[in-house]
Formats: sequence, C-alpha cells, structure tokens
Amino acid sequence: MKVTRNNLAWTLSVCLLSGMTAPMAFSEETESPAMKKGDELYARLKLKEAVEQFREVVRQEPDNAKAHEKLGAALASSEDYETAILEEQTAVRLDPKYFLPHVILGQVYANQGKFDQALAEFKQAVALKPTSFRAHLDLGFALTHMGKFDEAIDAYKKAAEINPEDATPHLNLGVIYSQKQDYPQAIKEEQKALELNKNVVEAHINLGNVYADTGEIEKAIEEFRTALRMAPIHPNAHSGLGWMLDKQGDFKGAIAEQRKALKVQPNFAPAHRRLAVALAHAGDQKAAQAAFQDTLKISPRDVTARVEYAQFLEKQGQTTEATAEYKKALEINPQAKIAQDALDKLNKSGTK
Repeated sequence: MKVTRNNLAWTLSVCLLSGMTAPMAFSEETESPAMKKGDELYARLKLKEAVEQFREVVRQEPDNAKAHEKLGAALASSEDYETAILEEQTAVRLDPKYFLPHVILGQVYANQGKFDQALAEFKQAVALKPTSFRAHLDLGFALTHMGKFDEAIDAYKKAAEINPEDATPHLNLGVIYSQKQDYPQAIKEEQKALELNKNVVEAHINLGNVYADTGEIEKAIEEFRTALRMAPIHPNAHSGLGWMLDKQGDFKGAIAEQRKALKVQPNFAPAHRRLAVALAHAGDQKAAQAAFQDTLKISPRDVTARVEYAQFLEKQGQTTEATAEYKKALEINPQAKIAQDALDKLNKSGTK
C-alpha cells in the first residue's frame, strides 16, 4: 500500500487521514555540496538521480548517518523498501540518538502494512525528539490504523500543540471522533482544519461523511460538491456524492458518480461497493453481483462489503450464500453487530 499525504482512504467510513508524506521526509540540514545536490534532486522528485547522488555521498562518507538516512528516504520514495530499511538501520547504528531514521522506518513499515513495527519506530522517534511535529503526526496515523483511537487523539493533540498553524492534526482528529461517533467534535475539528487552511479538500470530504452518518443528506451533498469544485476528479468526493444520490433515489446519478471515482482510482473498494448497491437499487442485479465480487476481490476483509453482499444475496433468495457471507464477516470481525443481527434474523426466518 503506497501512502501519500492527503490521499489515504480510512477504510471504516472513507474519511481521509493525512499522514505520511510522499516523498518521505528527511533532514533539511545540509553538510556538503554533494548532499545539497541530492536534496535538490529529491525535492524535484527526480528519485533515481537522488538515489545515485546520495549513494555517492555514502561512498565518500560511509559513517555519515544523515547520508544513509537520506539515501533510505529516497529509496523508500522509489518503493525499494527493503534496501531503504537497511540504510535507515545503518543510520540508527551510526547515530542512535538521531530520530529521523525511525520516522522513515515507521513510514516504510506502515506502507508495507506492518503497523506493529511502524508503531514501535514512531514511538522511538517521539522519545528521541519530543518536539517533532512529524513524529507525533505519524504516531497518530499508526495508532489510528490500529484502532487505538484514544492514544491517537493524544498524539494528534500534541502535534497540534507543537505546530498550531497546521491543519493536518485537526483533519485527522475529525476522522477519529467520527469513528467514535462523537459527531459534534468531529465537525468542530474539520471546521478547525478549514479555518487554518481553507484549501484542505479532505476536510470537506470528511464533513460530508459525518453528515452522511448523521443522516443530514443535503449537508453531505453540499460538502461533497464543494470538494469537487476544489478537486474535480477526487475519487472520495465522487464516491461520497454518489453514495448520497443513491440515498435520494437518484440511482442513475449515483452509478455515474461511482464510475467517475473508479475511472480515477480503479481499485477503490468503497466505490465498487457503493456502485454495487446503486446497481441493485436500479434493478440491474447481474451487474450488481459483479460489482460486489469486484469489491471483495480488491478488499476481501471489508466487513461492510460482506454484509451488503449478503443482504443482496438474501433479497435474491440465495439464503445459503447469504449465510456464508454473514459468517465470513463475523470471522473477520466477531464484534460486527450488523452481521450478527442479520444472521440471527435470517436463521430465525428459516426455522419458521
């Protein structure tokens, strides 16, 4: 999973987290003209050239921890994660008190989906440099993905304290409060993000999701349309708008918006799932089933998709297949009440 700043779908409600940057962050300090040249290439996203430049610095200064750190960052941005890890580990060995290699290691592990290892690295980075905005932000990011919401809130609040002018902690706090169903606080945080930076498209998308969850469909549509005026091809905004149009009974419009989202991001599982629901509502059952199957190929552990597919199958009279999908959803998340309630209801109806 490649994580890029301001473009990461939060899987439970398709809110957006802003976390790790692309390219990876590294020290802005410059020790030599050769290092400065590498910095300039990296900043211009000439990653292959930056890697070669930092390799040359490492050859000349093999004990320079910052050179290894920067080489690792450039390699990570090129998605050569294994070599990047080796370079960052070398930087840690050369300078155990240097916090930034731990940040980059954490980012690499998170991009690989290894959140336990990412969390350990971010915690080490924070311990080494308690005033690092970057480290606290990434720590909150990892904690959120692990469902440790209260700890993530603390990390983001600390990041906001360190840099009160940055909208990102508030954007992410809004996502967490939404997951905790504290919608008034979620709205407050997203509005604070917009107060700090009116151009944060993701705040409008997150507000749209919050209003959708609270049943305020018109407000949700307004936020998604605002996001699309700012970013006309944003997949999350198109998908969110389509989701709301489906709720209003505009199935044709809903299908069109989900397809726009998928044109931009073909493997965006929530758009496939919402497309399937809209197609089913529009009466195209064959296409709906194919869309559900596409969703589960892309995201087989998506509990919501499993439940909605099971509900679809149940309506088609395929009770055996529906039961299997409800059970799969509960295997993924035994606490999924919607799946358990639906399964209980289906079993009860089958005994009559």
